[in-house]
Amino acid sequence: MHHAHICLLPAEILCDIFTTICEDGFKPNSRATVAALARTCRTFQEPALDVLWRDIKGFKPLLSCLPEGVVIRSTEGKLTLKRFIFAGEWNIFGQYTRRIHSLTIDAYDLDTISDRVVQAFMSTPSSLLPNLRRLQWWDGKDSFFPLLRTLIVPTIRSMTLCYTFWPWSTSFAKSALLASLGARCPSIQRFNCAYSGRPEDTSDAICEAVCGWRRLVHLTTGVLNTQALAHLASLPSLKSLHFRSYDFVGDLRPKPIPAFISELEEMSIAAPSFSHLTRCLRNVPSPSCRSVELRIDRGDSEVPYDPVDIINLVVSFSECFSPALEQLDVEFDFDYEALPEDVLADSRSAFGFDVIAPLLPFSRLTKLDLDWFCTSHVVDDALKDMAQSWPQLETFSFGTEARWLVPPSLTFIGLVHLIQHCRHLRRIKMPFRAFPIDTNSEPFSTTTPNENVTFFFVGISPIDDAVTVACQLHALMPNLTAVDHWDCDGDHIPASFLDFGNEWDKAEKYLRVLTKGAKMREELAQRSQGYPLLV
Repeated sequence: MHHAHICLLPAEILCDIFTTICEDGFKPNSRATVAALARTCRTFQEPALDVLWRDIKGFKPLLSCLPEGVVIRSTEGKLTLKRFIFAGEWNIFGQYTRRIHSLTIDAYDLDTISDRVVQAFMSTPSSLLPNLRRLQWWDGKDSFFPLLRTLIVPTIRSMTLCYTFWPWSTSFAKSALLASLGARCPSIQRFNCAYSGRPEDTSDAICEAVCGWRRLVHLTTGVLNTQALAHLASLPSLKSLHFRSYDFVGDLRPKPIPAFISELEEMSIAAPSFSHLTRCLRNVPSPSCRSVELRIDRGDSEVPYDPVDIINLVVSFSECFSPALEQLDVEFDFDYEALPEDVLADSRSAFGFDVIAPLLPFSRLTKLDLDWFCTSHVVDDALKDMAQSWPQLETFSFGTEARWLVPPSLTFIGLVHLIQHCRHLRRIKMPFRAFPIDTNSEPFSTTTPNENVTFFFVGISPIDDAVTVACQLHALMPNLTAVDHWDCDGDHIPASFLDFGNEWDKAEKYLRVLTKGAKMREELAQRSQGYPLLV
């Protein structure tokens, strides 16, 4: 069989080969290997250089294109230029920079270059990076914005603007830049720019840019007004949307927002309060969406939430999203350690099945996270209805995160219902009264064990007879080797709860023994039947 010589392969195939070599994380000198290939022959040179320069971090690689002796170190240790750059040198510089498709700049990269370098990059005879597709700018200092504007070209399709991993603080310079992006980068498909400070300082600017983009696929940003949301709703390309809720009450003449025409993969909405989030959901008719995260950025409060707000939120959510939803996560982090014991033990914060009932039509749920709420009034029969409504559940988080001191109403029977009807479950976080039940009676006696569950967090759950509880947990979930719980010896746990921690530790130790014993019996059975042992 005739085999073509590698030098006769098309450039596209060579690029794929060199990319595979360059991205081999197990070989530390992979980039040096591709660089050597670029010097091997003319056929290799262009595709190898394309691969080497495709993704660049920092400005140092760009400065390495200049003649020896032009780039020096200043007395402060920064990279600087000994003289200005000649036209011919810029031409050589461009032979490399035109290959750059992705550029990442952080605060360190900016702090290690001098003003001369910045001025030179801003004075190039032609575009500095004419074929840039992806720009990540991890810095928020306004002083470098002239350089940032130089890097922004119409070819960019993906852009991230923030300060390290924190949102940008608002400023006039940032607002001016953001407002211009719609016209300067019309082909943006992915945009990530969260910002802090007063929404009115930056919201109009980012909304101006958003309304200029017709091909958006992913958007992560701050506050969006009704005009921007209406524009996003009209985009068939949109798959992912993350934003802060807009104050519809403050809008004197709110425009109606049409339903989203695209099927979103994920949406997250942040808000300063539950009531604010509820107003947002009532004004944003959403499409079929696979995953939704609702986040409350709370300030200091004497109470975690008003139960009435939770009822309104759940109802508005059920009216907003289609039953095709697969994942729901509601996050609201509050400092429970700063709250007095009587607040965490106040039964008025607990809700029952009536609050959860509007979520039952979401029959495709695979993940439900309501872990910050106090779910202590949900009873076994209610959990049975929930489990029957959500048979696809894989992750169930239900009231353990905030160390509520309201005793749970759920018992071992409720846990059995969950195991019986949600056969795909893998992770459970749920408080319950762990008291042994009759295993010869229904529903325990008719429930098939779930071998998928490997994680169970019980929060602060009362327990009695740790050995029997461990045996019954093992019978229901034979691959469960540990039961996690809150430490009950801290300053914020009442003395009446201290024994629970010790009992759960005993249950966990015995559970490990049971699991190890079951594995040994399985190995012995395999050996006795002449089968090789499974490792």
